[in-house]
Amino acid sequence: NFTTASRRAVVVLATVLFMISINFLIRRTGTEFATAASEETMTNASETNEDQKSESKNKKSQGPSRVSKDQLFQCEKKDDSGEEEGEEEQRWSDRSLPTSSAVSLFNCDLPDALCNYYYPANFFDEECGLGKEFAHFVREAESKRLNGTLWNFMPSIGFPTLTMDNVCMEEGVTPVKQRLRGQNKLSEKVLTNIGKRTNEDTGETCMTERLSFLHVHKAGGTSLHSVFNHINSFPNTTLARHKFFTPSRKPGTAINENRIYSLAQESLRHATKYPSSEFAPQEHVVFAAVRDPVERFISSIGQAMGANGSGHNGIAPVLKEECIKSTSRETLTCLAKYVRDHGFWIELHFTPQVIDISFTTLGTDVPIAMFSFKELTTILDNFGRPKAHGRDGSTDNYRTSPVLRNMTVADYDEESLQIVCQIYEMDVRMQRSLGMEVPRCDPFVPKKFNVQN
Repeated sequence: NFTTASRRAVVVLATVLFMISINFLIRRTGTEFATAASEETMTNASETNEDQKSESKNKKSQGPSRVSKDQLFQCEKKDDSGEEEGEEEQRWSDRSLPTSSAVSLFNCDLPDALCNYYYPANFFDEECGLGKEFAHFVREAESKRLNGTLWNFMPSIGFPTLTMDNVCMEEGVTPVKQRLRGQNKLSEKVLTNIGKRTNEDTGETCMTERLSFLHVHKAGGTSLHSVFNHINSFPNTTLARHKFFTPSRKPGTAINENRIYSLAQESLRHATKYPSSEFAPQEHVVFAAVRDPVERFISSIGQAMGANGSGHNGIAPVLKEECIKSTSRETLTCLAKYVRDHGFWIELHFTPQVIDISFTTLGTDVPIAMFSFKELTTILDNFGRPKAHGRDGSTDNYRTSPVLRNMTVADYDEESLQIVCQIYEMDVRMQRSLGMEVPRCDPFVPKKFNVQN
């Protein structure tokens, strides 16, 4: 009995020890597994956190793309210098020229200048330009010009060049000079003692400079034409009109190059930044004013829908039938959608300003002294004509409908504003590159580019 009891006790004891050992092993294994899992989780979390920090750091360091003040990204220029012919071309913006200190509103080198130089050929450079994805519109404009389908029935395109050789103006006095036949040509005289100054003896304002202005439609062009015509009534002035393109009255009629077109090309070869000491023969400074595209679109609507000067454009009856609504807001939204869906080519005044400028400069590489439309009165006052505003869209006899005459930027809603900002994104980019903000378009045209001065 004792032996049997002893054996039973040994078995029980062995069983207990076995169970204790198994339990210990399970606990130890579980602890090690949990520790390993915890360590792995912590490692993965740490790695993920480091990846996120690295990604965030990279995004922060990348930021918006940097673009030069000359409307160019940092990229290699395509080798199109013509080295085989022994010639070497250089961008206008790359030319090394002395900084001009001549006193003139059109000298963008001055510390307090109201203008900045803009280079349309840089902007539309298909390799490096700030507006490179819009360059196809420049080619399309030229194609339409050649096949006779560009802006049919609409105003002529060109640029006037005014030479002033010590032209002095007394406020309120407009002398009349004798008109000479054959005067419509570019002066080849060297101009010295350039800029604007006051005659100490008479108190008159005197100017010596040669200027061309680009008529950017719905940005003060009519007013500037009026001023140039006024100044041309003074002695010692010469006005040349390079009206190189008259839209066809028969859509589809091919355009042949003509003498005026060639003269305009030749003239643009002499375009320059403001000189330091003198204007060489035919040398001239080209300037333009550009407008906030949101404000300009409203002015464009009034013009395109049959305002003075556009009554026979062919598209006005269509736009009126389609979009004249009971309120200005509804009319504005309808027209924004119509231009988006049918394209801005339907009417000259809907054309983006950068396309307008590039076309008028014949796609050449020229510097343009660019002003904000906000400075229009200052430009007019520079020529002694601060009130020479050509058109007022709010007058009863200008726009054809009350909903057009009463239309303002307050009539935009979010939808119409987004449409207009996206149609004119190229204008928004150009103006930002020149330090002109377009705040209403900020929510719809992100600031992807920082201008590097």
